[in-house]
Amino acid sequence: MIKQILSVFIFLNFCYAVSAQNSEAKDYIISGNQSYHQGDFAKAEAKYKIALSEDSNSIKANYNLGNALYRQKRLEESRVHYDRIVHNSKASNHDKHKAYHNIGKTYLDENNPEKAVANLKEALKLNPYDDETRYNYALARKLLEKQQEEKDQKNQQENQENSEENKDKSQKDSENQEESGDNPDNKEQNPQNQSGNQQGGENGKEKGEGDTPQGQQITKGSDGGGTDSPKPMNTERQEGLLEALRQQEQETLKKIISQKTQKVRVNTEKDW
Repeated sequence: MIKQILSVFIFLNFCYAVSAQNSEAKDYIISGNQSYHQGDFAKAEAKYKIALSEDSNSIKANYNLGNALYRQKRLEESRVHYDRIVHNSKASNHDKHKAYHNIGKTYLDENNPEKAVANLKEALKLNPYDDETRYNYALARKLLEKQQEEKDQKNQQENQENSEENKDKSQKDSENQEESGDNPDNKEQNPQNQSGNQQGGENGKEKGEGDTPQGQQITKGSDGGGTDSPKPMNTERQEGLLEALRQQEQETLKKIISQKTQKVRVNTEKDW
């Protein structure tokens, strides 16, 4: 019996303490509201924080503190307290609707329409008939579409600039190759490559891919038809032939002179 009486006494004291805390939290909330309506948002912030120190789960204290921070342009801090309401199991749909609405409004102010649309959409799920929420949601959707169009245009412009840049680079590389001697005209001026292969040609230019010994004369095609040139003789053989021709010419000349001498002798003899 005594234990039961003690348990009831402890429970009543606990309820009284909780009630006293809630009462003090409410008092600070009311005082904070007075400062808020007077435009003293910093003072209202201080009162709401004291209320939260008495009751950290207070929906009103969190909501009003979020509003006081929003008025001071401290948007990220205000979202922290709105978010506490969204995740508070004791919060009603009406409370959550207002919290989602205000979160969406903070993202609109930060020009973040994507997150604004997401939170305002959640607010509309809880209360689809709120005109202010529907207006802000439509505004956020419009801003998001405009932002996406600008992004697409920017990507298209960048792709076009990259395409033109690559085209100019390709043209420049081609010009550099021509200047460095990689074009066909320069190859015609140098018919023999490093491996000694004779380069082909037309209209009197050299033709054929046969190997040409180093130091050997390169002959031109006949009649401009680009036909294969005959294989030239080496220098020693040419000199030997020339020497043989000279000797043959000397022998022939001696014979002619000898014949003329004999003819003259015959003609000068008298018939006595």
